[in-house]
Amino acid sequence: MGKREFDIPVIHTNYAKVLVQVCTEFGLDLHQLLEDAGLPADLLNSDSEFIPSDSIKRLIFLASTQLGVNSFIEILSMAIGQRILPVILHQFNRYETIGDALNDINAIFTADTPSSSVFFLQEHGQSWFCVESIGKNNPYVQWTEAFTISYVQQLMSALLNRNWQPETITLRGKDVDIIKNMVPSHCRIFVENRYTSVRIPNDLLTKSISLSSAALGEKPTLVEWHTSFTDNVFEVLKPYVRERDLTIEYAAELLDYSVRTLQRKLTKEKTSFRKIKDNLVFSVACELIEEGHSLTYVSNQLGYANLAHFSRAFKRMSGLTPNVYKQTVKKPI
Repeated sequence: MGKREFDIPVIHTNYAKVLVQVCTEFGLDLHQLLEDAGLPADLLNSDSEFIPSDSIKRLIFLASTQLGVNSFIEILSMAIGQRILPVILHQFNRYETIGDALNDINAIFTADTPSSSVFFLQEHGQSWFCVESIGKNNPYVQWTEAFTISYVQQLMSALLNRNWQPETITLRGKDVDIIKNMVPSHCRIFVENRYTSVRIPNDLLTKSISLSSAALGEKPTLVEWHTSFTDNVFEVLKPYVRERDLTIEYAAELLDYSVRTLQRKLTKEKTSFRKIKDNLVFSVACELIEEGHSLTYVSNQLGYANLAHFSRAFKRMSGLTPNVYKQTVKKPI
């Protein structure tokens, strides 16, 4: 099993962007969906690489309740197959066979889902594509597993260049009604296991990988996830600074920690939530000012009651007033 080095449950922001775009194409209100799912209001324009995975889970759950389970299963399958998978399929081109790729599957997905352990397991003569994620079980767990099952099904179909359906799967949870709608009637489902997994028939492991250029999306830039817990917290929370007063309670909820645990882990790295929040606010404020926005706009975006409060906070953090800083970065005409 691949070693997991990240203890904040996150997922690549591109997954959220794709799912939000697809849902809005089917009639859901963008702003309401973002707000209800706990996603950043400016998600589609965000340059943040990762977001809390619970936000994705809520997004999928909310969309499925509004669009209907069967319809959303088809939408999810389409989104994965046509918009998410093509980005990562580039990494499979360097392997000759499916077995070669699966044996290296943890390395392929490390940058994509750093808080999940994706691995290939062979035991008792059977081969399994497995996913073990950190984070608490919650009402969205069945849709989380549905995403995994659909992802593996679409991935294997792409690698084989034909439609492929699983015959045996294992689930962490015990609810199977959604999953049953996704897999063939003869597919065996085992519940309450340690991880979500799909059995891959051994005869497929020797099949050659031959991906057409049409199956591949734009080649992505691989992102290196930070090793410091403080840096991880900073990157995950950054998109949430705009348009809200980011409290430690909300931050802890996003990061899937209790307030006390979050404080303890930050103290261990000789920092605090107040310091991180100040750095976040200052970083985003500078970005907005450099983009040419008015100070009133910047103040409102960062949740300050008025411009005077923002100006005092900015000067406390930087030693400069926002007006002075704006003059230093003003582009010559």
